[in-house]
Amino acid sequence: MSNQPDQRKYPRLSISGQTYEVRFQIQGSAILDTRLVNLSAGGCGLEVQIAQARSLEVGMVLEELFLDHPDLPLVPLSAVILRILGKVPGKTSGYILLGVEFEALTPFLRELIAVHVDTQLGGS
Repeated sequence: MSNQPDQRKYPRLSISGQTYEVRFQIQGSAILDTRLVNLSAGGCGLEVQIAQARSLEVGMVLEELFLDHPDLPLVPLSAVILRILGKVPGKTSGYILLGVEFEALTPFLRELIAVHVDTQLGGS
């Protein structure tokens, strides 16, 4: 167990068995069969098939990122890849996990996502 304080700026909602769709592009190419695994007002975690993830690197920008859920605004977002977990040499099947941070998110959109996460976590 780490004695380091949690460095997350926003509460995070784990997405399991809930109806959230997500889609995005990298360098103009659509990345298919992606699953949202967590969401916060600062970013999200994405599960991507390894076949779709071969060219992904930390620092790349996700373009036209859509979080498709009835309680969230359906607008294109931008996010940068901060972490990649599970991408190892020789891995040819399964998924990797991307940790991404939203870029240039307006205060209004950030607040909408924050309220959604808070509500789903059982807050106000």
